[in-house]
Amino acid sequence: MQLLYITYIDFGNFQSGSSVRPQMMYEAFRELGWEVKLLQTQQNKRAQRRAAVEEISRWLDEGNRPDFCYVESPSGPIFNLCDKILLRKIRRLGIKIGYFYRDAAFRFDNIFIKGQKTPKQHAIAAMSELDVKFLERTADIVYLPTKSMAKYFSFPCMMTLPPACSGSIQSKVGHTPGRSCIYVGGVSKRYGTDILLGAFDLLNADGEEYPLTLVCRESETGYIPQEYCEKPWLHIVHASGKESLKPFYQAADLALYPIEKNDYNDFALSVKLLEYLEFGLPVVAVDCTETKRFVEGLGSGLVCRSDPADFADKVREILTDTSLYALCALNVQKAAQSGNLWTDRAKQIARDLSQKS
Repeated sequence: MQLLYITYIDFGNFQSGSSVRPQMMYEAFRELGWEVKLLQTQQNKRAQRRAAVEEISRWLDEGNRPDFCYVESPSGPIFNLCDKILLRKIRRLGIKIGYFYRDAAFRFDNIFIKGQKTPKQHAIAAMSELDVKFLERTADIVYLPTKSMAKYFSFPCMMTLPPACSGSIQSKVGHTPGRSCIYVGGVSKRYGTDILLGAFDLLNADGEEYPLTLVCRESETGYIPQEYCEKPWLHIVHASGKESLKPFYQAADLALYPIEKNDYNDFALSVKLLEYLEFGLPVVAVDCTETKRFVEGLGSGLVCRSDPADFADKVREILTDTSLYALCALNVQKAAQSGNLWTDRAKQIARDLSQKS
């Protein structure tokens, strides 16, 4: 059993979701017993990328025929013509191609672009649309992160892959909850920072103590109003990577996902929700379509309106109802142990493209 696996990253970097996912999928395929012929290297390293693509092309010319080809899309459009030439060659050889199409931000200017588009943004959008046309002709299956994303595309064959995590790292089963909460992620209006801070201002208004650990990049701290930075209930932390975050997750009772509800966030599903799952934390999240489907489907927490008062109510409810908290903690542990693993994702791809699992 052999597959050709095409990525657009350098392995060894785990600083972002777009670099973590391809590496976790590589390990998942290997864990399932697949021999993996790997193509890596970033797109902007043009000479190195061309050399890596040419090596794979020669390998195919030598008569090698993998059971299928799986591609993890780059962050943005495909820049180098050699990559499209290689994918056309794979198609001509009769090797099935599964392509994970990770994002569609280029179709949401009203959310991501303030003011007029720059020439670079126009170019990226045009290249991205050309990629869509290319994939309509080339890929046997285009995999999307969520069902809701499908309405923005018309690929001949679209499927979704299960969201994936690395398994249970910590558990809150049997834990009596306090009131400590954690948010890890971006800080801006789009990420729901106003909703989050407003909710915790309400929660702490009557002498009750609901401490919040907010983990973000140092460069984003300026978005947080000074009046909140001085609140005794807010603890701002700059950390990244699971090992660095582990003690903060361990100290927390509840994880938070306050992201703004809009058309883009309705179809997106954050990898952060899966990280919360790994660390055993029940969650309170805004009711964006796919987020709500995920949280309610697992029974891992509560969803709320994109509103500080409702967010505060749901945080208070889950932390003061010990039976509800215990059920959510148990569901989180179960979800992190089966059905949502990287190997589950790899198994589906193998079934779809090769009939071998």
